[in-house]
Amino acid sequence: MKLNRNRKLFLILIAVILCFYGLKNYAEKVKDEHSITTSISSKLFDFNTFELKVDSNLNLSDFKVVNQNSGKTIFASGKNLKGIDNNYGHRLFELYYKDKKIYEFGHFSTNNWYTFDYTLNLNKINNRIEPDLKIISGQNDSYNDFFYKRFEYNDSGKLDRISYLTLGKEVYDVKEINE
Repeated sequence: MKLNRNRKLFLILIAVILCFYGLKNYAEKVKDEHSITTSISSKLFDFNTFELKVDSNLNLSDFKVVNQNSGKTIFASGKNLKGIDNNYGHRLFELYYKDKKIYEFGHFSTNNWYTFDYTLNLNKINNRIEPDLKIISGQNDSYNDFFYKRFEYNDSGKLDRISYLTLGKEVYDVKEINE
């Protein structure tokens, strides 16, 4: 009797696992379409990707990226991690270099079922790290309400000013820090 019960539980467990993987495979195919499957799967699975690339003058392991919305680190120690939830509204990220915040960047997602592939390219130009974020979704490129915020430090390592930049990196506002 007990052996029969264990077999039934084992078969139920196998069926649940197969259904879970079947849902994940199907959801990945329809991830940017508005459907019940996408609404459910966007809460269960993280199909968003984040990739960090640096030029030869920089060390990849010196950088960390945090998803400001969830507080999860999505890049650290030279490795991509999961942690970008699908949500409607601003998606905000923080870029750290040697444990010092140097940029915030983000955009506005117009649908909570859209997934995005983020590629952040970092180059060292005139002794300053310059980011170039590419955002691709299954529907279209998403640069709605896109911004960069650059944190600048003085020689003693104290925050000196914050510059607000457009997508093309033109400065549109500066906040001097006088503390």
